[in-house]
Amino acid sequence: MQNILITGASQNGIGYYCALRLKEQGHHVVGTVRQDDDANALALHGIASVFMEMSDYSSVEQGFHQALDLLNGRVDVLFQNAGYGQAGFVEDLPVEAFEEQFKVNVFGLHHLNTLVIPVMRAQGHGRILIHSSVLGFVGMACRGAYVASKFALEGMVQSMRVEMKGSGIEFSLMNTGPVESRFRAHALTALLKYVNVKRSVNQKRYDEVVLPRLNANESKGNYTPRYVYDAVNHAVHARKPRANYYITPPTKALYWLEKVLTKRLLDRLLQAVDR
Repeated sequence: MQNILITGASQNGIGYYCALRLKEQGHHVVGTVRQDDDANALALHGIASVFMEMSDYSSVEQGFHQALDLLNGRVDVLFQNAGYGQAGFVEDLPVEAFEEQFKVNVFGLHHLNTLVIPVMRAQGHGRILIHSSVLGFVGMACRGAYVASKFALEGMVQSMRVEMKGSGIEFSLMNTGPVESRFRAHALTALLKYVNVKRSVNQKRYDEVVLPRLNANESKGNYTPRYVYDAVNHAVHARKPRANYYITPPTKALYWLEKVLTKRLLDRLLQAVDR
């Protein structure tokens, strides 16, 4: 049995699905949530939870110490799953949108890492799984802030792997493609918070492409969370977890295409995908 902390474990999401499956295997799992309903949903399956708002560093600290108590002072695996995608064409986004995106996806995540790493060093082992994206290695239209945050994670984690080699702490990035979750709904909320679509030079593209996509059913064109869980399960149990897990067929295809296509051809492909 391993002690596992999963951030962003709200119901109907990827973290929630992984928490349930890992609990079924007999692991001691604690999830972080922001709503009572999500805490209650986890409790129905015998999974404890703590409140954690990733954009609030004091909340990250308080939640971590509460989780550490629930896990009896040992964290074998941290799955950094919490995050959201700020939608919007880059030229339409104010700097505040980028700041909020990075505060949740990068800075709050980093702060939690700085809290768990001393615990793992003292144990002599630990695994940190970080939910990245296919957009951690390619950029697509209307996702620039999110892309920037995931590119940042890729570089940060690679540096940490080099810095901490021999520490007993392993790092894995989950490069997820289109998977069922509440991602589109949250991205739509973030878009409308910062962008006046009707006044944008990109209004036509918002109306014809972006808004229909964000309003679509989350299951339309997406893969089930099982794809992510299979990768997480491997990273938790494998003798040597992979540095990157490329999850879903589209992610794997883009990984290889990014290697072989020129930048110009890759840009044309990514533009075609978004139509």
